[in-house]
Amino acid sequence: MQQMSKERRCITVADMKQVYDFAVKWCDKFRDQKINYIELVGHYMADDCDALGFMMDCGNAFEQLYGKAVHDYEELDKIIDVVTDISLLCSAIYSRWRYFNHWAYTGEEILEFKNRSWFILALSRLAMLAGENPFIFKGTPQKIRIVSNGIGYGPCPKPTDEVEQHITINSDGRVWFSSYAFGEGFGKYEKSQTKNYKIEKAVAENVLTKIATYFSDEYDEIFATDIGSWEMEITNTEGKAYKFRGSLCANFEVDGVDLSDLIRDSLQIDDLYVFDGRFRPDKVNRITVDYHRVTIIKPKQPISEETENVTWDYTEQLIVDRELEIIEHTQNIGTGCIVSRKYKVEGGVEGLLDDLDADYLFDNVEGNPSDIINTPNETTKYTITIDFNKNPQRVIQGTFDKNGLPDDFADFAETVFNFMRFYGFGEILDPSVYERVKRRKNDYIFCSVTFDEGCKSYYYLADDDSIEVGDSVLVPAGKDNHTSIVEVLNIEYFSEKDAPLPVGKTKHIIRKCTDDDFDQQKEV
Repeated sequence: MQQMSKERRCITVADMKQVYDFAVKWCDKFRDQKINYIELVGHYMADDCDALGFMMDCGNAFEQLYGKAVHDYEELDKIIDVVTDISLLCSAIYSRWRYFNHWAYTGEEILEFKNRSWFILALSRLAMLAGENPFIFKGTPQKIRIVSNGIGYGPCPKPTDEVEQHITINSDGRVWFSSYAFGEGFGKYEKSQTKNYKIEKAVAENVLTKIATYFSDEYDEIFATDIGSWEMEITNTEGKAYKFRGSLCANFEVDGVDLSDLIRDSLQIDDLYVFDGRFRPDKVNRITVDYHRVTIIKPKQPISEETENVTWDYTEQLIVDRELEIIEHTQNIGTGCIVSRKYKVEGGVEGLLDDLDADYLFDNVEGNPSDIINTPNETTKYTITIDFNKNPQRVIQGTFDKNGLPDDFADFAETVFNFMRFYGFGEILDPSVYERVKRRKNDYIFCSVTFDEGCKSYYYLADDDSIEVGDSVLVPAGKDNHTSIVEVLNIEYFSEKDAPLPVGKTKHIIRKCTDDDFDQQKEV
């Protein structure tokens, strides 16, 4: 092995362009999802490092300053912005590469997410120190070119299967699209479709602007070895090209607009791979449930000679809306009697809708058999309207009963009910709030508690003001004062003379329960 100098080589201004080109070249290679590991661990990188005079010191100098960051991606991510010594960083990169080239069990390990990410972080930082971040777009976009390859791990595609798509969009609205079939295999794809046309200039500029906006800032790259990949080149009006790569599962959004969907809609080609490979599931944007019950009531005493019966026309509506971030429940009980509840929870409503499987939501309705007996003088019907992010609106109608409703309606109803119940009815009408008495300085805190499956409550003294009704606490119980977990049912304040039990003879709550307490209780 070459004898290393104790002093790291100083990178001169004249070298900066070469260092920058090195960083961009190798960062792009590490970002390439389809690269062969031999190209990364072979002698090629060492040749470039030696030509630039990088020192290989097994990462010792970098480790002295930054510890585990010398080999750990997560630790490097924490400190990378404070690394300013170019020579030191060059040495760390060379030394880290040397590990996979010389000492690793198999050089293929360099392709693992944690290792690939380490090099991308380090090389990106090196590029910034030597010039600028080459993976942040600057300027005004003139043209974008996207190559999306859908091949991942799995069965080999058939010769006629579409595996790759090329898209070029100019700011003037010109579009070039071509797709390729697998043909005779890798490197021998066969062009299957070509389409050159023009879209409105404003539409093209909107696409380019939103893409440029997203890639003008740092973004997290996703590496997935079992799916396809995409490559994109954005060229600005000065002719400078910026390259980006990623796996075919990216979720890029600008102002709530999905970039893959934006390109599909703008180019009017629904089956484009773009950045997400069309594999990203659809989302539910809005659910509206309309309920209608009509009940014919025969009063004990006729209302009039002409009217024997009364019709109760009752309706309900439930709305769950992603854009408005609301859940709204309205009851139209009768003429002049409407009750409405609205819940606006940022992030909460979105999370509720994201948990729903858009592809199968309310997909199956068993239906009632032909011999059912309907409830006399009463009908109950519903209409469910679902608005999706991609797919067209779907409307489901039927009778409001177990077999007439979708199979998964009960799960949906429980989810929404629990969401609404969590926020309750507030505190204005809550007697536990408006009947609460402030504790005086000399008052004692008496907590009424109940043991498991017990009906009787017992008084314990609390020394902790933070204990609340409903809390589980640890108390001494029985003559032997063994510890037991109890639930606090009520909290009262008493002076010593008004106390329900002698203060000196009343046992004290030990503390609030922890998870460990519950685990120990289970073991017993």
